[in-house]
Amino acid sequence: MARIHPAIALRGVVFFPGVITPYTVQRGPALVALDHHLDHGVELVLATQKDPGLENPGPDDVYPIGVTAKVLRTLTLPDGGVRALVEVLQRVSLKDFGEHHSVGVGGLTGRAPTQPGDAAITQALERRARELGQELFAGPDRPEELDRALALQEGAERLADHLAGQLGLPFAEAQELLGELKLEKRLERLCWFMDRARHYAQITSRIHGEVQAAMDQSQREYFLREQLKAVQKELGETAVDEVSEYDAKIAAAGMPEEVEKEARRELDRLKRIHVDAAEYMVARTYLDWLVAMPWKAETEDSTDIRAARLVLDQDHYGLEKVKERIVEFLAVRQLKKDAKGPVLCFVGPPGVGKTSLGKSIAKALGRKCERIALGGMKDEAEIRGHRRTYVGALPGRVIQALKRAGTRNPVIILDELDKVGNDFRGDPASALLEVLDPEQNHAFRDHYLDVPFDLSRVLFIATANVEDPIPAALHDRLEVITITGYIEEEKLAIARQHLLPRLAETHGLPAEHVVLPDPTLTSIIRSYTREAGVRNLERELSALHRKAARRLVEGTEGPVAVDDEQLIAWQGPHKFHRELAERTNRPGIAIGLAWTEHGGEILIIEATRMVGPRGLKLTGSLGNVMKESCEAAMSLLREQAPRFGIAPSVFADHEFHLHMPAGAIPKDGPSAGVTLYTALVSLLTGRELRHQLAMTGEITLRGKVLPVGGIKEKVLAARRAGVTEVVLPRQNERDLRDIPQVLRDELTYHLVDNADEVLALALGLSPGAELAAGATNGTVAS
Repeated sequence: MARIHPAIALRGVVFFPGVITPYTVQRGPALVALDHHLDHGVELVLATQKDPGLENPGPDDVYPIGVTAKVLRTLTLPDGGVRALVEVLQRVSLKDFGEHHSVGVGGLTGRAPTQPGDAAITQALERRARELGQELFAGPDRPEELDRALALQEGAERLADHLAGQLGLPFAEAQELLGELKLEKRLERLCWFMDRARHYAQITSRIHGEVQAAMDQSQREYFLREQLKAVQKELGETAVDEVSEYDAKIAAAGMPEEVEKEARRELDRLKRIHVDAAEYMVARTYLDWLVAMPWKAETEDSTDIRAARLVLDQDHYGLEKVKERIVEFLAVRQLKKDAKGPVLCFVGPPGVGKTSLGKSIAKALGRKCERIALGGMKDEAEIRGHRRTYVGALPGRVIQALKRAGTRNPVIILDELDKVGNDFRGDPASALLEVLDPEQNHAFRDHYLDVPFDLSRVLFIATANVEDPIPAALHDRLEVITITGYIEEEKLAIARQHLLPRLAETHGLPAEHVVLPDPTLTSIIRSYTREAGVRNLERELSALHRKAARRLVEGTEGPVAVDDEQLIAWQGPHKFHRELAERTNRPGIAIGLAWTEHGGEILIIEATRMVGPRGLKLTGSLGNVMKESCEAAMSLLREQAPRFGIAPSVFADHEFHLHMPAGAIPKDGPSAGVTLYTALVSLLTGRELRHQLAMTGEITLRGKVLPVGGIKEKVLAARRAGVTEVVLPRQNERDLRDIPQVLRDELTYHLVDNADEVLALALGLSPGAELAAGATNGTVAS
């Protein structure tokens, strides 16, 4: 009949019979059980928890086989726990559990006797266990109890328990040995554990021996590194020697002979540098860059002209001149594979697709594409790289782009070439001279690599908003292709084919969920945007899609039709208006055409006069060149005044004021000369300018009208503002070929050679003509 014993649940530890060991008791129920044992002299039961983290174990939370024990001594600790010296007596089986929680873990226990099994097998296993124990626990430090057991002074059961207690097994494996009641199986399992421990000890000893033989006594870090290598070797993860690895990479990189010679010289230097020296990482990083460069890796160009043209047409609407140039390049590549790549430079206002066009070229050619942003760059080292003597040195942007691309013939887009600056750190634009020169860049030397790299296979494409800031020497190496702004018809097609499908996908809307009729889309283009490109148009359309997305989320299903009324409700009143008639309804006001880096603009020039001291006042944020044009126009007017019957006293008794509205916007250039002259003549003759007429051209003191640039952009601005007739210098007739046919048919173009022709067209005035009635007395001669 089993008896009730106080019991303690052990955390992460297993005790075997025959050992005397210290144990600390801290939990409340365990302290109660310990007190009960000491007070009543009843044997104490020790059972191991299955989960060591469990605070209050229940009946199913401890293993069914435990041990009985007797406490020999106790010591009360400052934190309230008890340090007990425990003698473990025998195995017990927990038959019942959980009825006596007042006595610790309390339980009804019965003895669990060991079953001897086959005598011969048991004897053989005992002998093997003694041999392994002698090998594992050799030395003077083994406990006396174990020493007696190994010296045939104890039986097989006691030997197994002593050895199991000394192996330091995980508690689950130790519990397995404790719970095995068949001595034969217990010894067999114990021999397996001991054989494994012996194998681990041999590996540890061998690792320690190998490390000790190669260890530098003065370098602890070196010891740890060698020990790690030995561990990896035993695990089958042998570390590859760095020098051998670099040697193989250099051989496989396909470097030119000069570069390979430099790489191997640096590798020899690396061998002689201690791994802890600062120079070691510098040399290693340099070799990493050398072996990572695409010395021979190259992508094959797609020379299918039809496929390339299809890609360009799918990605961009219009831009026929640019597409023709790209197709010509492909044709040359098809005839001559090793032809040197040209350096194309797309110049045009923002939003016309310069950068995306470069990406489309790479896609059409089947090449990798990398972009280098040059805007605001002022350090020459950004292009040529830093010398390796500097801390944190790196190659330049060009070499970095080639490494990212992984090929030696990518398309590299040099974005915003006109925004490059310079200061005390050098001039990046000058550093680009060698990069972009096909005759020199076959042996480009980056300061960091300091070995030649062939850039002649790279297709460089530069972009810029304005051509003038590009230095002359660099400009000479570029093939400039001007991309002008889009006309309304082109913007309409771009919105239909590209912007609307992309915005629907971006905003998670079904295809054609936002219905925009052509009149509404045209109203957005005319009344909410005024630009050469389509960026603002995309922003306005994006705002409509956001509002449609909100309505869809709120439960309004079906397509959203946007008419003019809905457009004003969502986007507010029109931002831009055609108001030329109202702004030119009095003498002294003329309409000019100007070019800016954002496209063409109309330029309203207002002239007035006041009685007072002689002089010319200029306002409107004018540049020096435009101020000089104002003075030239005034001088020409004074010289031509008698021909128009204007009294010389007008200039002596009045101060003239020329103003150009939008004063916050800087204005410069000579192309407003004829407009300034016409405004002054209109003022003094009292004749109004024809409302729908705009003009551009530089004027000389002889009255000649000289050619100007940006004709297409200016014509686009004229049409956008509602102008129907444009006056151009005759020498700009060649530029009319670049104007779309729809603009040539819609507007009337007047080509002039001199100022008299301009006055005849704008004011209906010729030299010696009858002056307008109502001219102010004393201003003009009768």
